[in-house]
Amino acid sequence: MGFLTPGEAERYLRLERRLARSKKGSRQREHVVAAMGDMMRRVRWRRTDFNAQTAHRLTHRYAIVVLENLNIDGMTTSVRPKPDSGQVGRYLRNGAAAKSALNKAILDKGWYGLESALRSKARYSGTVVAKVPAPYTSQTCPAPACGKVDEKSRESQAVFSCTACGHTEHADIVGAKNTLVRYRAAGLVVPGRGDPSGSVKRQAPRSTARAAQAA
Repeated sequence: MGFLTPGEAERYLRLERRLARSKKGSRQREHVVAAMGDMMRRVRWRRTDFNAQTAHRLTHRYAIVVLENLNIDGMTTSVRPKPDSGQVGRYLRNGAAAKSALNKAILDKGWYGLESALRSKARYSGTVVAKVPAPYTSQTCPAPACGKVDEKSRESQAVFSCTACGHTEHADIVGAKNTLVRYRAAGLVVPGRGDPSGSVKRQAPRSTARAAQAA
């Protein structure tokens, strides 16, 4: 849980164990659920604050912010069980536990919350917030003379090393470069939500507005 401190994360795991041991409808269970709810409330506050500060910084520093058009619903869908054809009532391993952990990690990042914060801040800064297709942005070599697409170039979560030209860079930076290239190749992209691209600040700064009212 990215917005919990190490101490809070450890305490949350202890609370989960206590919840599993507690009897349904008991006072102890109510206390445990309330404590877990308090911790998750703090997580939501921190995530919202992080998104707001990040959006403010980006929209005041850059004229264009390009996002990958990710299918978050599809990325966080639970894995379907795989029945064992050889044994009735038994199921094969399907990686559900690992997928569940990935789903929680994705949802904890609050990607949609960041997009919403960006579009809200962009209304006042005039920043263009656009989205481009996401496939292969982290598997495509960003070197102008290369452009090779190969999943093997993504050596790890952090390392990109092109199998064709040897270009090496942080995988997240590679993804960001390719995302911007796609935006430029597509021309001016109209966001799917919020104001049209290139919208300008809709209201004057507070100081100007107050001065106008005083006049």
